Amino acid sequence: MNLDVRLEAFADPIGRLSSNDAGGIGFAYAPDYLARNDALQLSMSLSLTEEPFGDFETRSFFDNLLPERDTARADIIAKYGLANDDIVGILFHLGRDCPGAVSVLPEGAPPVKLPGDLSHDYEPYSDALLNASVRALYERRPLPVDAQDPSPLAGVQSKLAVTRLEDGRLASPRNGAPTTHILKVPQERHERDVDREQRAMTLSRACGFDTAATEVLAIDGVPVLLVTRYDRQITEGKVQRLHQEDFCQALGLPSRLKYERNGRPGRRFDVHRVRDILDRCVDPISERQRFLEITLFDTLIGNVDGHAKNFSLFHLPGNRFRTTPRYDVLPTMLDRQTTDQFAYDIGTAATLEALDAAAFDRFLVDLGLGTAAGRRRIAGASLSKAIDRMNAAVAAIGKADKDFGDLVATRIRTLCRNMDRAIPEPAASMDTFVRS
Repeated sequence: MNLDVRLEAFADPIGRLSSNDAGGIGFAYAPDYLARNDALQLSMSLSLTEEPFGDFETRSFFDNLLPERDTARADIIAKYGLANDDIVGILFHLGRDCPGAVSVLPEGAPPVKLPGDLSHDYEPYSDALLNASVRALYERRPLPVDAQDPSPLAGVQSKLAVTRLEDGRLASPRNGAPTTHILKVPQERHERDVDREQRAMTLSRACGFDTAATEVLAIDGVPVLLVTRYDRQITEGKVQRLHQEDFCQALGLPSRLKYERNGRPGRRFDVHRVRDILDRCVDPISERQRFLEITLFDTLIGNVDGHAKNFSLFHLPGNRFRTTPRYDVLPTMLDRQTTDQFAYDIGTAATLEALDAAAFDRFLVDLGLGTAAGRRRIAGASLSKAIDRMNAAVAAIGKADKDFGDLVATRIRTLCRNMDRAIPEPAASMDTFVRS
């Protein structure tokens, strides 16, 4: 079976995904596409070359285009009698709804992803349909028959891809137009996640990180988080998708290896592999520093879910790369049922309790930052910056959400003790967050 692989910005297919009778799959760029001066790599792990890619590289990238939640995939497998690892067969049915600018379609099929015009390519939701859709996601029921999620989204949270029109109404796209926002709907028993993610994302922006814009709304009495899509460009009412990929795709890792603990040396999401990505960006030094600061920020707010699908890259003209704005920033440790293990080790430390000066120095080595003397300077400055930032915010966090404030204060104290630093006020005097 052969399928066309498309990117929204290009009128013709950019390549072909194929399978053989033995179950192997492969991908090859189209010769006409390779001849273009503006050709973009489909992935950092799939460089522009005339040579076709084999099963290993191809499967890792295209498997990441399928939803992480297995419902749609399982339905297609059952309906058509496909094997679970028949990526090409599954994408034959689901490839029109791949995330981002990519689509995978039957050979010769017309494009299904096109730029949108806010004036006529979107159908506003009625209040009744929007309320019913949010209520269904909140209660974990199927969406109403009249509702369509035009852009199935990765991750385990319930989400609806929508477009916000210029008059503020939410709408569903027509004619293959892009959505502009993601509506995150909490589980009924986790309503507070909305305010907590909003607070974490706001704090991320306040700390100087480029972070997706967010807004809390109430729809049918349900608190929801409206997140502006960073992978969209809106110019004079015209909406376009921007080509991007997450770190799983860039590293050629299947989604099940998005945590370091699930992989093995040489084939896992770890700081050595992250450094490989950052070194290929347009400003490697700034990218490494940003990753260092993000790591400390997430550690102190209790976000241990910074896995490989929560970091992404923009593909820029000339096959250059830069990291995207932050997204999915949440103090996951407030859920006492979750692990306290980092998504990727910080040096030799898999948890905050193990993060001491030696482990942090190993992290800086892995990230490629400086000589021994340089690392001591970087460690001192970066730790002071992160701790001071969080300590300045912790009282206000605690006033709005005591558990969140106590969590941050507790983690400030732990990090300071491990690094043999004085514990600042007010973090020193706040209550201890207990997970058991």
